[in-house]
Amino acid sequence: MSIKTSLVAGSALAVALAIGLGGAAQAQDMSYKWSGAPQFSNDDTAFKVRGRILFDYVNQDIKRDGPGGDFKTSNARGRQAFLGVEGKLNSYFAYKLEGGAVNGGSWGWDDAVIEYKPSEPVSILFGNVKVAGLENLTSTRFTTFMDRGPYGDFGVDSYLLGVVGKYSGYNYSMSLGVQGASLNSTDVNNASADSKERLTITARGHYALLNTDADKLHLAVSYRYRNRGDESAFAYTGRTNTAYSNATFYTTGGIGNRDKTIAVEGAWVHGPLSVQAEYSSIDVTRAGTAGDDPTIKVGYAFVSFWPTGETRNYDAAAGEFKRPKILNPVTAGGFGGVELAVRYDLADTTDAYKTLKVKPATSQAGEYTGWTLGVNYYPTSYVRFQANYTDGKVDNYGPNQDFDVKQFQLRAQLDF
Repeated sequence: MSIKTSLVAGSALAVALAIGLGGAAQAQDMSYKWSGAPQFSNDDTAFKVRGRILFDYVNQDIKRDGPGGDFKTSNARGRQAFLGVEGKLNSYFAYKLEGGAVNGGSWGWDDAVIEYKPSEPVSILFGNVKVAGLENLTSTRFTTFMDRGPYGDFGVDSYLLGVVGKYSGYNYSMSLGVQGASLNSTDVNNASADSKERLTITARGHYALLNTDADKLHLAVSYRYRNRGDESAFAYTGRTNTAYSNATFYTTGGIGNRDKTIAVEGAWVHGPLSVQAEYSSIDVTRAGTAGDDPTIKVGYAFVSFWPTGETRNYDAAAGEFKRPKILNPVTAGGFGGVELAVRYDLADTTDAYKTLKVKPATSQAGEYTGWTLGVNYYPTSYVRFQANYTDGKVDNYGPNQDFDVKQFQLRAQLDF
């Protein structure tokens, strides 16, 4: 069965379950509320339909060093159109399933999780799960910028299929994941040959040093080990702060047999003002004998401010940001909420070139730096309009390999 067929069937099942539960709510003494979508619950069970719609517009003006390389792009695109369900069977088992169309038409799953809670602070998750990274763990619905930048491209893993254990307290958590590739990846199937998929082991710990109404201070560290198994070698390829790309601007190519990543996270929230940063150092064991082992570096930092008085909603137990509460939504006769932000991104893949025994005349294993300005407008907590402008530069090796990027993006978003 194709993914697309599975998603359609899953969506139909979600609607049927919602109707069925709605009709049975009284009989089972279940309470009902509207939280962007119908939600049913009692002391031990819960069910909710969930989804999101994100429409983007992307405009790029690319200047390339040398003749004949300049180009422009202009695209209206579907970033995400998801439908799913989440709920609890009882106090021990819960589930979440959500997927749909991504990035202009491809289909796939994000959350597909079975959760077992043997005790209140302990969760064991089976399925497509994220483990580390402050911005990575924060849902796309709530990230300050439209895209996570190169850090999200290769500084941290997104959803991977495996088992993750979590222990959470009032202001701290510890996580350990043993995973393979994404649920959306095809099986490793090398004809009549070894066919082992990649192995990923990730550990993260976070601690909220401050967790008051006025101030939040988040610190975290994570470690990731990866072995490609019999899959293709790991490549460290980034984009220019957008999920859209019709060109490769900087990449190491497939060089990694194994790698080890140390990452640090930090965030401070003081009322309407917040600062956030992450940095990863990736030690790569090179596949083959073309050169020594390189170190790849990637990170970002940003500042945001709400002139309308809101504050970013930090979850101290999970170590991530949640849905902001808009103080004066348009549904109550207010103006809504506005967030202003500025961001700096860095991706340095140059060591992949510097450690080669024989250096080619040209290489895209270069360095990307970019500044992004962002404006977010929330009519309500469930609807958002975004505008991002990025001024980026790529320094690669050799003639006609450098890029200057001017990029403007818009987004209309609704989730439930």
